[in-house]
Amino acid sequence: MKISEILENYSVEIATLENHYDWVKTNARDIDLETEMHLVFKLDKIMHYFRDLYKFSGVSSNNIYWNLTEIPIRAMLIPITQRRYQTIINPKYLELTGKEINTVEACGSVSDHKNYVVKRRPYVLISGYTLGKKHIELEYGSKDYDAGEYLILFSYHHREWIIQHEMDHLTGTTIEDTGILFNFNSLIYDKIKDKV
Repeated sequence: MKISEILENYSVEIATLENHYDWVKTNARDIDLETEMHLVFKLDKIMHYFRDLYKFSGVSSNNIYWNLTEIPIRAMLIPITQRRYQTIINPKYLELTGKEINTVEACGSVSDHKNYVVKRRPYVLISGYTLGKKHIELEYGSKDYDAGEYLILFSYHHREWIIQHEMDHLTGTTIEDTGILFNFNSLIYDKIKDKV
């Protein structure tokens, strides 16, 4: 089935807090690998389509509304390498450690493309399944990384933080729930006011 047919047949659209609040805020359910892979294959095409269209750093099922399931299913599209993305089914944390770091993030499910300061860990180890139903473990970051009190403005280059962002979505949590609203203008003003 072509992506255009999938989008039309299943009422697919980006899920935001405005248009699909309950969908975004729902804890995604596990996928039965024996009977529900057809859902995952369709969702994989949809997540790739929207990631490419909007240049998202990652996508979870809570970001994508459709009428095929009553609630989101537990799948996310994340970067495996700098340029390669893979859908992970039923992802789970095995380890999330290190000193918390302040990152600046935005989200396609949060209105007006606002930025939030969110605390993230520098090391993540997750497990899950590939589209071929192979069990895998993925490890990113460093347990010893310490950014001090500085803000990390380009958190989208760090796969460990992208994964945490998408894992939050799968529990119905957004950056609006865990972060503090951030204004880039105030940061710029703070940097130049001493020079004026």
